[in-house]
Amino acid sequence: MSMTKLDRELHDADFIYIISADGYPLMPTRRRGHVKRLLNHGKARIVLHVPFTVQLKYKSPEKTQPVYAGIDPGRTNIGVSAVTEDGECIYRAHVSSRNRDVPKKMKKRRECRRASRRGERLRRKRRAKRNGTVTSFPNGRMLPGYEKPVMVKDIINETVRFIYRKRPDGWLTSTARQLVQTHESIVRLVSSILPVTEWTLEVNKFSFMQMDSGRCYGADFRNGRMKGYEGSHEYVYARQGGVCPFCGKPIEHYHHMIPRSMGGSDLPENLIGLCRDCHEEIHLGRLSTKTEGIMKKYGALSVLNQAIPFIVRRLADKYGEEHVHFCTGKDTHAMRTAMHMPKDHDTDAVCIACTGMNVIPSASLPKKFEVMQFRRHDRALIKSQRERTYMLDGETVCKNRHRRFEQKCDSLDEFRKEHPKLVSELNVSKSVRYYNNPDRLMPGAVFLFGGERHVLQSQLTGGKYYRAVGCGKKSFPSAKCTVIRCNSGLVYI
Repeated sequence: MSMTKLDRELHDADFIYIISADGYPLMPTRRRGHVKRLLNHGKARIVLHVPFTVQLKYKSPEKTQPVYAGIDPGRTNIGVSAVTEDGECIYRAHVSSRNRDVPKKMKKRRECRRASRRGERLRRKRRAKRNGTVTSFPNGRMLPGYEKPVMVKDIINETVRFIYRKRPDGWLTSTARQLVQTHESIVRLVSSILPVTEWTLEVNKFSFMQMDSGRCYGADFRNGRMKGYEGSHEYVYARQGGVCPFCGKPIEHYHHMIPRSMGGSDLPENLIGLCRDCHEEIHLGRLSTKTEGIMKKYGALSVLNQAIPFIVRRLADKYGEEHVHFCTGKDTHAMRTAMHMPKDHDTDAVCIACTGMNVIPSASLPKKFEVMQFRRHDRALIKSQRERTYMLDGETVCKNRHRRFEQKCDSLDEFRKEHPKLVSELNVSKSVRYYNNPDRLMPGAVFLFGGERHVLQSQLTGGKYYRAVGCGKKSFPSAKCTVIRCNSGLVYI
């Protein structure tokens, strides 16, 4: 007799998670036959297929046993687990966060805002020139924070807001704040299907100088190479004597030898002070620094150092300080070695949960759930923009009228200087801007195709085809797909 889809899901599930009629999590069960009868008789409904979770439709006693959960915190990979007081593991998962995308998104937002502000200033400048009010401040303008009038290049806003900005108490960088929110979401995700009573967190404080040398103690931390300097720029300025190493002009820009977009560090070893002209020549590929920069080191650990105290505080506020416990990496390693468990984020989380509550984990572990984090909101209206292209005999010879930043090919101005007689023979392909559909389905949505569950990764041909996580380049026609769940941030794969 062939198995139905429900039989297959019940057979593949190590545990079936139960939610009461009032929405409170109960203890999971392995009574597959009983759960199937409840579903067939209409006394329960399926809430989630992965992990398989049902909600009762009748009143039941909400008696539960203690459940201990553990978190192995991280920046990209996070482990979470839950065990009973007997040490039996009833849940374990590996979470892949998108924390590394946050700096790139913040940089993109900064570029868009700067371009918008620059366009606004230029519009004001053209309006002032048209009305004859450009020379309203011939001797300079008094700006807040300055003792003497300052000559302004463009017409700026009336208020310099940066002077009055103050960081509130508990302020975090965007990367660390997103990491704290991710751990909070993980706690809510587990607490929605399990009656967790105790939480254990692995807390480590990483000392980067000791990790580099192994011999740096005490006052050595305060006597580094940058002692007496406010930052890396001041240190590089003093190291080069305030002049560009190529032409001897005063330093105007600080260039990252390995770009930050490629993982370059902000340390002085990756910075070089340049004048404006030499900086442009380097980005145009006409000049080389002939020096190797350094990549970012301990970036994930630095974010963790910032985020862990706030994660602990949020857990204590929600569950109470008496229900939040801690352990170190040394304790986790000792438990994992004693139980002969493989090194992984989810198995570490099992050891963390057991270490915090002094229980011995069982030898058998349930199947691991893979959870992936997706971006829930994307308000970008502009998807992409194609450059203006100039072609000669079917081949692209230049792009854009003027060279844009970091453009590798020639612009029309440069082509005109070298080939003035060929400009009239060029064929022009205009710049085209492509827009996003505001009502588009976001990646992370769950859809069914042929009765099989998939997680949306991307869309093709204006949404006519879907790509799913883990399915490679296989395309699913959207007309034959049924969306059963929109993006919820953390999605079971």
